[in-house]
Amino acid sequence: MNARKTTPELLGAEGVDTAVLTAVLDGSRTEIPQAQFTALCTALRVTPEQIAAREDTAPVAIVQSAQDMHATRRPIQRAGIHFYNYYTMAAPPGRVAPVILDILCPADTLPTLNNGHLEPAITINLGPGRIHGRWAAELDDVTWRVLEPGDSYVEPSYCPHTYGLVDDTPARIVSYTGVSNLARLLDETNVWQDPAAEAMLTDLDAVPAVSAILRAALRRRACDADGAGRLAGVSAEHISAFCDGKTDSLTLDELRELGAALGFDFRTLIEPVRRRDALGKTHLTAAQSRASTRTFASYTAASAAMTPELPDLIGVFLTVDGEADGLDLCDHGENHYLVTEGEPTLRWQEPDGTVADAVLGPDGTAWLAPFVAHSWSGSGSVIKLGSGDHLGYLDQIELTNTFDPVATLRRGRRDAHGWGYEPSKGS
Repeated sequence: MNARKTTPELLGAEGVDTAVLTAVLDGSRTEIPQAQFTALCTALRVTPEQIAAREDTAPVAIVQSAQDMHATRRPIQRAGIHFYNYYTMAAPPGRVAPVILDILCPADTLPTLNNGHLEPAITINLGPGRIHGRWAAELDDVTWRVLEPGDSYVEPSYCPHTYGLVDDTPARIVSYTGVSNLARLLDETNVWQDPAAEAMLTDLDAVPAVSAILRAALRRRACDADGAGRLAGVSAEHISAFCDGKTDSLTLDELRELGAALGFDFRTLIEPVRRRDALGKTHLTAAQSRASTRTFASYTAASAAMTPELPDLIGVFLTVDGEADGLDLCDHGENHYLVTEGEPTLRWQEPDGTVADAVLGPDGTAWLAPFVAHSWSGSGSVIKLGSGDHLGYLDQIELTNTFDPVATLRRGRRDAHGWGYEPSKGS
């Protein structure tokens, strides 16, 4: 209602029962008859999902024993053979969880490719055996590779992938198919007319993405290179060269000046560091992971494969040895944990301030909500995985642009203020 600058009275003229709507707004009613709900959605031009109720509170932690995880087993047939067993790790209902796969394709069979998917993924070979990874029809050093126990890699969107055994030694992987930041854009473009979608693709295909973004920013603001250069005090020749694909033509200071003068975020014009292979994959061997070993809080940590191009997708190996110094872990994003060795104790803080705990053995899993303090104690090893399903990379970028982010977030949480000059009953 606020975004569309309308009131209960105006919606009443569109067929919405004003008394019912007012009761919902002041909190005395939580349900609307179906006919009224349909009229409300039509008047506001929203889908039912946009204003339907969600759970008032989310869980802070979910733990799952190895027995419960094994009970999620789903055998998968592919190419006429028992190809995988899938198991699902702990997560709240409706959330994407990491999966564990038994790799069953025998060594003498070339594993059948899947079609890939929008969501990027981080994958770790849990061993004990080696596996073949396959990522394309034609086999070469990039598309056909042995993954040793402890090796990990990140795959981009729509990268076909499959796995098979190298010998008779059994092997498993854990794979986390994370949230794609392109999902919202793709949902939007699915309803565009074909010429508009093709125009977007043509624009991006002509030059590097950062060059296309600058060209789009200039067009949107009715500027050519000369006009933008005069406004920002930047060489028009440098701007033109950047727009034509020469992405080193503008210095960081010149990008800043352009953004300040024209009102766009210059950071969208900075290319990330690239460490991917020809298919967009980023690999890290077990030896490279061991070389990253460091102390963090009361743990020994080592990195799994990660890439700046997918900053929400993380994987970390943690060794637990002794008692934690309080609840010494707390992240801005959700965490999924898989116990791989030992029987460490997970502790976490409940909303009332009490501390709960659970002992998990190998194949035990846990999910922790963002900003929930927790710790691991005892002896064992765990793998920590995360993506951007909560406070992610795009949220962080937006927060750095937001005027007084703390005040904005504090006001916006469960905001009941109306947009008019008179406070609503729920304010």
